[in-house]
Amino acid sequence: MKVAYFQPTVIAVDNVPPVEFSKIFNMVENLHGHPELKEPIGPLINIRGGQQIQVYPNKIELDVQWLVQWIETACQGYMELIAQQSGTDDLRLCKAVVASIWTTRQGPGDYQEMHTHPVGHISGNIYVSAPQLDDGSNPSDGQILFRLPQTRDVTRFMMSDNWKYTPEPGTIIVFPSHLPHTVYPWKGIGHRTVLSFDARLVPKDER
Repeated sequence: MKVAYFQPTVIAVDNVPPVEFSKIFNMVENLHGHPELKEPIGPLINIRGGQQIQVYPNKIELDVQWLVQWIETACQGYMELIAQQSGTDDLRLCKAVVASIWTTRQGPGDYQEMHTHPVGHISGNIYVSAPQLDDGSNPSDGQILFRLPQTRDVTRFMMSDNWKYTPEPGTIIVFPSHLPHTVYPWKGIGHRTVLSFDARLVPKDER
């Protein structure tokens, strides 16, 4: 994993292996071909525009245990990374258990409000597709922005209180669920399609 490290927050970026990404891509494309699966917009859904579909748990008898296992393995790698960075062993006593997976597809002008993921401890996005932006677009158009839990303080070498990432298909970002983040709108062609997840930490001896 590549790391964007902001003491004490770790945001990790990695490539999704081709075999898993192919399976994710085909599954997500198939799901978004069924508009009847779109979840109704309510107070717990922060997207403004677009389509959100629940993947796990689901009511459509979709078998995604392979995906759950892969995400849990990715979360374990993230936890190991934090353990190495922090020098503590607390996370090695825990395991990650996926609580929810969903996919979101948005078009030009759609966005997501600033929000956190209260269901999980570890969250992540797998980017399935990204739009082609119009000429003259702002650098932040279509990006995800994380609000870091600190203020700028040059004397402590804290140069920024946020971090932005431009979606790249075939990549995954993993981050603490409590970290506030938002997604900017954009102008162009195509879609921004994401498979997102929340995982909870439980003791390793818990089933």
